[in-house]
Amino acid sequence: MSPRNGPAAEPPSEIRRKAGRPGLARRQLSEGKLSPELVAAARRGGLTKANTRPGTQGRQAVDRVKGYAPRVAHHPELTARQAAGHEAPGDALPTVTFFAQLGTGPTVLAAVTVSRSDVRRVARYLGLVGQLSENRISPDAFERRVASWRPVTILDPPGFRGRVRFLSDPQAAQLLSEIERGEERESWIDSGRKRPSPRRRR
Repeated sequence: MSPRNGPAAEPPSEIRRKAGRPGLARRQLSEGKLSPELVAAARRGGLTKANTRPGTQGRQAVDRVKGYAPRVAHHPELTARQAAGHEAPGDALPTVTFFAQLGTGPTVLAAVTVSRSDVRRVARYLGLVGQLSENRISPDAFERRVASWRPVTILDPPGFRGRVRFLSDPQAAQLLSEIERGEERESWIDSGRKRPSPRRRR
């Protein structure tokens, strides 16, 4: 077995000693006070959840490498705090546009406010609508999947507040999709995240 595939080397005693220190406060972490040596050891696999204790700087280094840093890398347009799922000053709730089934029939709900958990569901729905339009999913499969989803909670505007269902009728969804292609809609989803300048992004 090659060293690359084998277990990581045990970290030096100095690293183990630093890893056992009490964890830093959030403010200290945001200021970059966590030891780069600990983060590097976690990246190499020398520090893991198996050999660090919760509430220590070693575990904080592991958490940063395993969860925090990858999310930041996948969302370079956001601050590190935003990429980790937290709100930042100036953020607003997301607004979305999607097809819904109301009492009056199939409807395009435009720029309605939803929660951050629901915005991910809207994105999945719009992806399915795109697949339907491109014949990459059958109408029956589209209808079965969407009909099984729970409703979305609309937070604003006041006239639309409440729970609504995604439009699961494939023919109606395709028709509205064709109509919307002629619209000059800037965006179907606005995350509400305030974009930081490169200088301020940490």
